[in-house]
Amino acid sequence: MTVVAGKAYWAKLDQAQNPFDESKPRWSLDVSLDANGVKAMKAQGLTIKDKQDDRGKFMTLYKDQFLRNGTELPKPRLMDSQKNDISGTIVGNGSDVRVSFTIREWKMNNKEGKRPVLKDVQVLKLVEYSPPDEFDVEEGYVGTSNDTTDSTSSTEDSDLEFD
Repeated sequence: MTVVAGKAYWAKLDQAQNPFDESKPRWSLDVSLDANGVKAMKAQGLTIKDKQDDRGKFMTLYKDQFLRNGTELPKPRLMDSQKNDISGTIVGNGSDVRVSFTIREWKMNNKEGKRPVLKDVQVLKLVEYSPPDEFDVEEGYVGTSNDTTDSTSSTEDSDLEFD
């Protein structure tokens, strides 16, 4: 088991998903690495990416939700700095994390290599995710309530007969 520290980007840890192939859902995140992290990961034969964006030099780690035989795998544990379970927390870009993983060798179409398989994520400093807000507050209609319950009582309709 190997552990690497860095900043999380594009974390998909609550629900397995795969925008490239919906039939193969996976949990994933990109981890940006400092110079020591890059050196350590290269020493293990792993490929480091650099898309010239906020992530800098990074690795993509993922874990498939299902094995080829259909067996469902447990999702990665998500914990805070004190190892408390924080499942359901959306990890925002730039969060400081430690990520544990195993290394898997692969062969496909006359190519071979190694890739990290995501195991668990520890969040040391959470940057809360907030979806983009493309609207400004404007003058105009203001709703009175978010209550969407039906104002009629269910007992009023209880004496209706249906054939």
